[in-house]
This record gives sequence, C-alpha cells and structure tokens, in this order.
Amino acid sequence: MRDSTPAGRGAGIRLQLCMAFDLRSFAKSSPWAAELAAAAAGLLLGVALMPVLIFYAGLATLGRYEGASLGRLYSSLFEGLHDASIASWVVLLGPYGLYLLLRALRGWWRASAKLY
Repeated sequence: MRDSTPAGRGAGIRLQLCMAFDLRSFAKSSPWAAELAAAAAGLLLGVALMPVLIFYAGLATLGRYEGASLGRLYSSLFEGLHDASIASWVVLLGPYGLYLLLRALRGWWRASAKLY
C-alpha cells in the first residue's frame, strides 16, 4: 500500500535525519556557545538533581531522621550559597567541575598520545 503523500514516507525520514542536532558540528561552529550550553546544563544539574541525589543517598544509608525533607535540604543549600558555604558551592558547581575535569583529562590523554 502506497503513501498518499506525493513525496512518500522516505522523504519525511530524510528530513528528520537532516534536522538532527549534531553536537560536534555545533561545537566546531560556535565553541563559546557550546561551552555556555555545557555550563548551563551543569548548573541546572547542580541545582535540580544534586540535592535530590544527596537527599535520597542519605535516606538510604542513614535512614530518615526528624526534620529531614527535600525542601529543607534545598533551603539549606540556598542559605549556604548566600553565606558562602564551600559545601553548598561544591554541590552547585560539582557537575560542571566534573565536566571540566573530564575535558582536561581528555586533552591531556590526546596530547600524550601525540608524543609517541
């Protein structure tokens, strides 16, 4: 049974493949925009995901204790950011720092491979 559209079904698939987002070409064409996007994603993970993971890891290992809630953890995180607590800043900047560490290790690996 043929598709009733003039171009057929294959044209839609080819269009989707052409519209696919290629991170490598984006990073080559605008490296600052790619780095800014990576920083934004790292900060978003630090604010949204890290406190949740910390809360549930503490809940699984230590159990529930009085006054513990996810909202309280978020409030203490933001209070710590306001008071310049190193632990709060590590939670916030941790995912982006890990990304930078992995990029540095990759660059070091590639530079050492060129020597041999």
